[in-house]
Amino acid sequence: MLFNMFLLVVLGIDWATGFAIAGYVTRHGVSPIGYAFWQCCGPFVCLLVAQALRKDVKYYSGSGGYFLLCGIIGLAIPNLLVYYCSLHVDSGVLTVLANIDPLITYIIALLFSVEQFHKKRFLLVLLGMLGVIVLVWPSSLQGLHLTRWIALALFIPVCYSFATVVISRFRPATGNNLNYSMWMLLVASCLMIPLTVVSGKFFPLGFNFNSSLIVLEILLSTAGYILMFIIIQRAGPVLFAMVNGIAAISGLIYGRLFFDQLISHAEFIASVVIIFAIIQIARLGTRKT
Repeated sequence: MLFNMFLLVVLGIDWATGFAIAGYVTRHGVSPIGYAFWQCCGPFVCLLVAQALRKDVKYYSGSGGYFLLCGIIGLAIPNLLVYYCSLHVDSGVLTVLANIDPLITYIIALLFSVEQFHKKRFLLVLLGMLGVIVLVWPSSLQGLHLTRWIALALFIPVCYSFATVVISRFRPATGNNLNYSMWMLLVASCLMIPLTVVSGKFFPLGFNFNSSLIVLEILLSTAGYILMFIIIQRAGPVLFAMVNGIAAISGLIYGRLFFDQLISHAEFIASVVIIFAIIQIARLGTRKT
């Protein structure tokens, strides 16, 4: 349990750093599509090189559908939804919607028999999700009315949750985490490349601060995708979905350390609630039928 928690914390910090980098570069001249291109293609190239050095650049029989589902539903579709919905929906609203995926993951895991319903586990998932929403709740949600774009944005957490369960439920008998990550990113890259070309939003890397941050994010994403497969394999999709809580807490700490932002009493209590929920979910283990 402790090692699973350690991996979850590492991935949460990884994601929080990535969110901070994305927020900075997209506000300083890099388009969301240009950034998404490097977030898919950059890690793919890194893993391709790593696999070439390991002499493991090969396709394992029977795993094609797995890679397609992971790449399309777990990366390509939600990334495109984030881009198009961000043109019509406030980013704070998208952040809140993205963080309801622990509950959706639990429901989908029940449908695919990855989890068996357990009242205490369900309440802990709900508690952790509410804690995350408290941390990311923006003032822009006041007076919010449902629109077709917000309804469309609800598919973002659904895609992430479905992909998480697919990774757990249909993991091939052959292959390894590096191989799974590489092929998943290849699928996503094949979809992002034509979109980037058609939109004309490609951002060329150079000797500048934005490029340095993007290279750092490529390395963080490469490690993050590998950790994603490892955590889901070891701890199951529901505990993995709680990584959003760690990322939210990490973002809060970043704000305090680097931007001198004060942590409110509500945020502190929410952080304690999230940590409590994650620890208890980890202690209960994965409930499989």
